[in-house]
Amino acid sequence: RCPRPSEAIFGILRELGGRGGRSLPLPHALQALGARGFTPAQVSAALDEYEALDVLQVNPSRTSITFV
Repeated sequence: RCPRPSEAIFGILRELGGRGGRSLPLPHALQALGARGFTPAQVSAALDEYEALDVLQVNPSRTSITFV
């Protein structure tokens, strides 16, 4: 089955974070996701969704993503 865009985005973020990765730079993630065809709106919605679920956090200056 095709995952929802937010599920696919989260999967890619986990890949980018690496095995046991706790955080990754947001600009790097945005570039990689854009290269895979995701729009900024889709990425923003996915980040909001997973932040609300307490799975990840984006710092206030929006420079890094931390996995909880």
